[in-house]
Amino acid sequence: MDYLSPDEYRVSGEAHALWWGFGTLAFFILFVTAFNVGLIALGVAALAGIWVWVRQGQLIGASVRVSKDQFPTIHTIARQAAKRLGMPMPEMFVEYSPVLNAYALGFLGKKSVVLHSATIEAMDELELTFIIGHEFSHIKCGHTNLAVLTNSSDGLGIPIISQALRFIFLFWQRKAEYTCDRGGLLANRNPRTAISAMCKLAVGPTLFKQMNVERFLRQQMDVEHSDVSKLSETLATHPYLVKRIQAMRDFFFSPEYDQIVSRIDQQSVPNTPKPESENIVVCCPKCSQKLRVPAHKKLEVRCSRCNHLFTATT
Repeated sequence: MDYLSPDEYRVSGEAHALWWGFGTLAFFILFVTAFNVGLIALGVAALAGIWVWVRQGQLIGASVRVSKDQFPTIHTIARQAAKRLGMPMPEMFVEYSPVLNAYALGFLGKKSVVLHSATIEAMDELELTFIIGHEFSHIKCGHTNLAVLTNSSDGLGIPIISQALRFIFLFWQRKAEYTCDRGGLLANRNPRTAISAMCKLAVGPTLFKQMNVERFLRQQMDVEHSDVSKLSETLATHPYLVKRIQAMRDFFFSPEYDQIVSRIDQQSVPNTPKPESENIVVCCPKCSQKLRVPAHKKLEVRCSRCNHLFTATT
């Protein structure tokens, strides 16, 4: 299951942002606050790790574990997402909450993903695949371990020290979210439903029905022309939604995406690889699903996702 490295879809700059954060932290510890505060920071990280283990223990008793017999549809979706990301499927839990959210946690060992009940009820299967793939990518890319070390995760916190650590690593956190959006898309393979999932998390499933996504994306120009808006993003744990959607679209139409998906699919059927030169990628005009078809032919193609029939000309 190790045929896909997280570095292949990790967004450019995530590692630099992480090391910038660690470098800033080192300066903070060595030159600003002296050795004792460094020990305190390590103590905070240790306590945060213990808190994560406690939280995982609570999940077993208070939430419902996803399995073949418990929420089988979610289990099937999660298995496919894990397979496409080239990773073992982590344990998953469903907990009741009216808040649309999902999160991954774990430190130096077992990793877990938690889905809020409201999220499951609000999403269709493809949208849920994107969300699960996003959270699985936090695990595959090592973000859950790093969130404990950088005090970026919610939970046990020490006044001042925890806030300082979180602030230092905000830039890295935003880069990590871009990376996991890519992971969600690699699991989902459908940008339209990936975008709708993100928008539902932002405004809810009811108001999403009234939302014009293309008009919403024009707000990115307002962001670019507002110094206050750009400065405000530097204080956030997640990038602005308009920027995340555009970055995900750019990745979907990049050669990098096609190469990764092609190799994943070949790993799924290792005995019948198809040379890249004999196939091309076309997009369904109705749902934007990418499909691979034989090159040098004009043929009718039926979309595997929405069942739309269209003519592909190469």
